[in-house]
Amino acid sequence: MSNSEKRSLLAQRVARHFAAVAVVTAGTAVADVQYTAVNWVVPANIDGLYINVETLATGSAASAVAGWDINPYSATSLTWFNATGTGMMRYPGITTGSAGNLPIGTIVSASGSFGSGAVVVGAAAGNWQLNASNYFGFRFIASDGGTHYGWGKFQIGASISGADRTITEIAWETAPGVAITVGDTGAGSGPYDPCAPTNPTASSGSNNLFVRNTDIADLTTSCGTIYKANYYKFTAPSTRNFDISTCAGASASRIAVLSGCAAGSSVIACGTACGSGQTITLAATAGTDYYIVLGSAVSGVDLPSPYGVQVTPWYDGCDSTNPTATNGTNSLALNQTTAQNLDLTGTSCGFTIYRANYFKYTPTASGSYTISTCAAGQKTRIAVTDSCDPLATPLACNDSACGNSAEVTVDLIASIPYYFIIGSDSAKVSLPSPLSVTVVPPPLPACVDAADAVFGDNVFENTGTVAQTVKSNLAGTTTATVNKAVWFAFTPATTGAYSISLCGATGDTMLAIGDVCPGVGSRFEAIAYNDDACLIAGSTTSNLASFIDATNGGATGTFAGFPLAQDLVAGTTYYILAGSYQATATLSGILKIDGPPQGSPADLNGDGVVNAADLSILLGGWGQSGSTDIDGDGTTNAADLSILLGAWG
Repeated sequence: MSNSEKRSLLAQRVARHFAAVAVVTAGTAVADVQYTAVNWVVPANIDGLYINVETLATGSAASAVAGWDINPYSATSLTWFNATGTGMMRYPGITTGSAGNLPIGTIVSASGSFGSGAVVVGAAAGNWQLNASNYFGFRFIASDGGTHYGWGKFQIGASISGADRTITEIAWETAPGVAITVGDTGAGSGPYDPCAPTNPTASSGSNNLFVRNTDIADLTTSCGTIYKANYYKFTAPSTRNFDISTCAGASASRIAVLSGCAAGSSVIACGTACGSGQTITLAATAGTDYYIVLGSAVSGVDLPSPYGVQVTPWYDGCDSTNPTATNGTNSLALNQTTAQNLDLTGTSCGFTIYRANYFKYTPTASGSYTISTCAAGQKTRIAVTDSCDPLATPLACNDSACGNSAEVTVDLIASIPYYFIIGSDSAKVSLPSPLSVTVVPPPLPACVDAADAVFGDNVFENTGTVAQTVKSNLAGTTTATVNKAVWFAFTPATTGAYSISLCGATGDTMLAIGDVCPGVGSRFEAIAYNDDACLIAGSTTSNLASFIDATNGGATGTFAGFPLAQDLVAGTTYYILAGSYQATATLSGILKIDGPPQGSPADLNGDGVVNAADLSILLGGWGQSGSTDIDGDGTTNAADLSILLGAWG
């Protein structure tokens, strides 16, 4: 149904509403909240769900719901379409837009601001939240002709326009013009029932719970007396400890956890003092119902409504919501409050990891991996296991590989989940969060086994199938994919400015160069990259072939990449990545490497002659690797000296 069709129904709305519901006799209306637990799924389409608040009738078309009042809909957002006289209450203090996500306890009345349209999703107050219960307020014209106020509970899933959008509660005040409190289920309509299914429930996280203070009994147990005791069911989502707290409350409160809501239910835990409230640690079993009992600690003193109850799950290394690690640099959030110490003193590690956090990691290839907190510069300890069970035997551990920081190297098998367990080396020291953790995978085999490139012409043909991601701008904020990738290894004999060209190649090529072979599944951290740069003969237009030098051939625009703004150093191995822009294109041509004349590798200063200056450089690097290691065996020694003397002059 289009918006224009929706608007055409407005003129008919009042007549349909009055025809659907019997008119309440004037003067007989008594203030009373009508509350109903519902299960109304709101389709993600142009029609959504039409709702008659009084009759609780719903339907997917306006014509099917006589006297409808509110209509949430849309496949791209959550939008409210309202009948004449109806409006969705905005968050207090907001005067434009649509329905706000209202805190429990918000007063819905004539003093509010009402509108319609799409809701706003975000972190700000009044914004709607994903994977959460949201509360909305509204006004509507009832069958008595008066304006009435109501509220509803709306469960939103992972997407504001997804299939998991369900209204689970609806309530309205039967007396026209009378305000209603969000969360009020009709507290004044009869004796309080601790087991009523309409009572608010508690869940993990922050709970702003509606508190009833009339017609409600005190509860006296071994915990003491909880005055005007309200019961809130809490169903444990997992087996672990939960901290239940009213510490942040402004009024003196008292809490307990019971096994049930009926008289005689056993006390599981009593609160201990904290601030104006109390806190409890509940050892819960997944799927079990518990009842949090909340009330005043002082006789005759009411708690304000709503009242905050924080339910915090203790840290669980196996929790699927814990951050996971990936190749490269990870910025990992740490739990520093409920994470437990991991005692590894009885293992080969010989230490305890304090406030141990578990980060799941699944390698994409088998090989040797390095996990490091060295860049963080913090006093850390690391262990690697193949299980999140605290009793699992560590595969590797360390606490001082780089000063006070930790680093481990361990062989891992592709596709098997592992856990990096990271924490402090002291019970008195909390690590900063997030913490920088680097995962260095084994180098890419295709890069390690790259074909040796020579100065001058090299045959290029990409008949493979492997794609490689590459850093595509200098800042490293963008990535490109080189398809059917081919690797070359080039070791210049002379230090200087070089160019790498695929200008003669057929088709749309891509080209990059770097000095570190990327790890399996990792991006190539290039020192230069280009897509299109070669000029067409006699034209200022580039073709689709690639060229790298200090200006990338003067290339500009989207495919310019970034140039080779540094000399290549004699004796250093560089990795050249070449391939296709298209995923299926097989290209051929010549990869041409040009630069300063190539002298002897023993010409360590690149001045064109092997003499005393080069001998001095070699002796200065004695016993080390690097450019003075002429034969590339990893150490500057007598073998390199022999090569230099053999090339003397």
